[in-house]
Formats: sequence, structure tokens, C-alpha cells
Amino acid sequence: MSIHYQLLPENKAQPNFNNLEMQQGSAIVMSLFVIIILTLLGSVLMRMISTSSETVSQEVLGTRAYMAANSAMQGELQQLFPLNGVAGSCNTTNSYLLQTSLNSDIPGLYDCTAATSCENYHTDTVNLVEYYRLTSTGECGSGIMGADSKVIVKSSRTIQVEAKSL
Repeated sequence: MSIHYQLLPENKAQPNFNNLEMQQGSAIVMSLFVIIILTLLGSVLMRMISTSSETVSQEVLGTRAYMAANSAMQGELQQLFPLNGVAGSCNTTNSYLLQTSLNSDIPGLYDCTAATSCENYHTDTVNLVEYYRLTSTGECGSGIMGADSKVIVKSSRTIQVEAKSL
């Protein structure tokens, strides 16, 4: 078996530089494509982060509104059923301004209000038992709501309790 080698001219081993003129500009198009894709991905990521932070702030305001309603309900139940055993009266509506400034007594309930209502919906005259329905609504916000407000967020929670006298 014999092997034949063919000698090639030296210009065949070198790349053909005539095709480089046809390839000019492809790197610019590819870099623009990559920049556009990265910009779109960045804007989508920013939108997701913004939506996530809005959701968290709404959840915090909702929890604060629930705690405001719960605090007002506890105050109303304390007036209706005091610890000294003397039964209180069922007032129709009470309003509580829980926090107005940073120097008030209730930390954590800034810009929160609560309103309660009490209804004596049934009286058992035979057993001398009264049935009450208490409703408390707490509202919290991120600031004072005005006519031109655009970024103010408000949240409201309502609690209803039914109780009877002993």
C-alpha cells in the first residue's frame, strides 16, 4: 500500500479575505439584538419587582386594618361586658381614631381609624338573656386621601361578633 501526498500551493492554506467585505455589519446587528433582549428582560424584571412590592404593602395595610378593627372590637366588648360585673349598654355607633401622628399612644396603627356598631337584636325575657351583634370596621392607609391623590392606598377590614349576656 502506497500513500501519495499532494503538494498544495501556499495560498490555499490561507483564509480567503475577499469574503470579509461581505460580512461587515453582522456583529453590529447581533449586538443590537442582544441589547434589545436584555432591555426587555430588565423591564419585565422591574415590573415584577414593582408588582411584588405593591402586593406586600397592600398586605401590610390589610393586616393593620384588621388589627385596628380587632382593637376597636375589644374596646366595645369591654364597655359592653366590663370586668366589675355591671352590664354596660349597647351603644349604636362608636368611632375611634387610633393613630393621628407619630407621638400618639398606639404604635403600629398610624393613619388608622375604626368604627364599631352594636345592635341588641334579641332579648329573652324568660331567661333574662340579651343577644348582641357587634360589628367593627378598621381602615388604614398610606396617607391622607385627597381629591388629587394618585398613590394613596387604603385598606379596610370588618369583624362581626355575636355575644350574649350571662
